[in-house]
Amino acid sequence: MSVQETHTYLKARTAVMADRLYSPQLFDDLLQLSLEEVCAQSNLSELLDTGADESKLNLAVERALINTLMHELSILMRPLVGPARDILVHWTRKYELYNLKALIRGKLLGLSYDELRGNLHELPALISLPHENLLRTENIAELLRQLEVGQYGDIAIQARKVYEDKNEPFSLDATIDQRYYAGLLKRARLIPAEDRAPLMQLIGAVIDQQNLLWLLRYRFNYELSPSETYYLLLPFGHHLQRENLVALVNLNNTQQVMESLPESMLADLGQLLSHMDIEKTLEAMTAQQAQKSLKYSTSAITRSLAYLILREMDLGRLFAIIQGKVLNLDVALIREAAGLDSLQTETAHV
Repeated sequence: MSVQETHTYLKARTAVMADRLYSPQLFDDLLQLSLEEVCAQSNLSELLDTGADESKLNLAVERALINTLMHELSILMRPLVGPARDILVHWTRKYELYNLKALIRGKLLGLSYDELRGNLHELPALISLPHENLLRTENIAELLRQLEVGQYGDIAIQARKVYEDKNEPFSLDATIDQRYYAGLLKRARLIPAEDRAPLMQLIGAVIDQQNLLWLLRYRFNYELSPSETYYLLLPFGHHLQRENLVALVNLNNTQQVMESLPESMLADLGQLLSHMDIEKTLEAMTAQQAQKSLKYSTSAITRSLAYLILREMDLGRLFAIIQGKVLNLDVALIREAAGLDSLQTETAHV
């Protein structure tokens, strides 16, 4: 396809696929249904027929929803080549990194081959890790060394270095997360100029969300020093730039951080102290940016990524609802767990 044909295809596809996004009312309706009815509406009924226990059923549902997202990704990727394709491929690698973290945790816990194997998601070959080879590695350093040549090399090299230097799981996990988002930024900068600005605005919103959550968690939950915390951040967000982050990591508590945010973030976040409330509000802010990008952006690749971000959020909420139904939780608890109150805020600001 020509560049223009590719843009036309993606804009048409994202316009059609946007109709699959859930409205707040649809989620409210799902809350009132039984588990069987929710699964029927979500094309997941066959999973209930297996007679699996709660944990296996939840894993099967999670895998089915991830497969749904992977299928939609494949549709959007069909006409793409070069940096635009690399952006969508890299965004999806987060799911294989969940597998990598599961392998690392399993080896730390001394789980057997079969126990480790059962915790992994099967993902498209395009992003898949060599599961069998990794399962048979003797230790974490060897596991990471095997990934140093290939599409996960930039993550694995830094992760192994950190693990060998510090030999503790927290720094390893944090490094994997940071290098993943650094890779997303790196690939966005290779996008042609006409698409780069709107794409960077969207990715910048995602980076802002991660940076603030990391800062609060590392600085105040794990009590890292300002310099240790800053080292694990990415100073390239949309609102939170290098000078903002340097100032914020040197503050003494959550209240000071929230009150010192840039003016563009204060209205939504300035009065919040609960980390859970902050996380929900940040997700709502990212969703608002994604909704604007999907609806108004002239960049087809930005629209495509915006759709995937919103679809992932929707499927996450659906999964939370199904989990709640499996556990027979009260509707109010399911609503809170699924973050449906913040969904009302997301749609109100677009």
